[in-house]
Amino acid sequence: MKRCISCIIPYSFPGAKFDSAGECSICRRFRERDGLIPSLGKLRNRLDGIINENKGVNPKYDALVAYSGGKDSTFLVYTLKMKYGLNLLAFTFDNGFISGHAVSNIKTVLNKLDIDHIIFKPRYGLMAKIFAASADIPVYPVSLLKFGSAVCISCIRMVNNLALKTAVEKKIPMVMLGNSPGQLIQSENELIYRDNMIPYELKKSLFKPLSESIGSEIYDYFLLGEEQYKVKPFPYTVNPFPIIGYDEETIYRTIAKLGWQKPDDVDPNSTNCRLNSLGIIRHREKLNFHPYDYEMSMLVRLGIISREDALKRVEDPDGRVPVIAEQVAEKLNRAQFLNP
Repeated sequence: MKRCISCIIPYSFPGAKFDSAGECSICRRFRERDGLIPSLGKLRNRLDGIINENKGVNPKYDALVAYSGGKDSTFLVYTLKMKYGLNLLAFTFDNGFISGHAVSNIKTVLNKLDIDHIIFKPRYGLMAKIFAASADIPVYPVSLLKFGSAVCISCIRMVNNLALKTAVEKKIPMVMLGNSPGQLIQSENELIYRDNMIPYELKKSLFKPLSESIGSEIYDYFLLGEEQYKVKPFPYTVNPFPIIGYDEETIYRTIAKLGWQKPDDVDPNSTNCRLNSLGIIRHREKLNFHPYDYEMSMLVRLGIISREDALKRVEDPDGRVPVIAEQVAEKLNRAQFLNP
């Protein structure tokens, strides 16, 4: 596959244009706007202000952290507790495909850090239908699929929404997410925001294809109820890593001291979830580019990983992706047969 000479964006990536030297337009725009977040200092001050304002507001928890057991969310839990001194509630969404090693990491790390933990495990039959539909039918626009597979978009939206719903119910003022800087799309508004500022019907329309395929009950997992969006004060949703800094070597070194071990039953782009492999395979089949091309390219531009390392992650030299994807597809098929 022909790719940008600076990052790894392929020539098949939607909207990317290449100059005569072979560099993509995304790299050129990145330099023109002086990096990912030109106003980083302002955002750091805002983050510190929000944390200081909300610390101690809830008598038990300062923040809820979406905790998958992966390397990034593990380091986020550690940082929020040890650096910021926050009282945390860890929230894990069990989608039915969490790596067994990731489950072990979750227990080990949270015991070490002495943090309360909630696991939300929805009924598997419905999750199988959602993930199978996300993999097989066009449920999201290509403008969104540039940044991840449809399977992952569905899963991440449920994680974010159910974490937020839990925060609303428990009156926890902040929800913290462990997205890497490469996973953010364009705007500062993705880093610190309140989800009730987006019109309810607009959010709902994004998941209409899934609803038409599966049923309206999916909205309970993808969206808060209209009345819940009116709660005041409404929790902040925060993606801290692009603001506070992100270094993979530091992350791995730090979490290893907590007893975290890298799983060997997932693909090169995940440290917690086996479902990811199915999303990769179906995405490449339909769109002719890897769902991690954008994220890995952004990490290269930011100097977080090398271009060579980025290529290894999307090219899967050990051939794990198709093997895991086939296992996941078989599991989904069995679940749909048992839960028609």
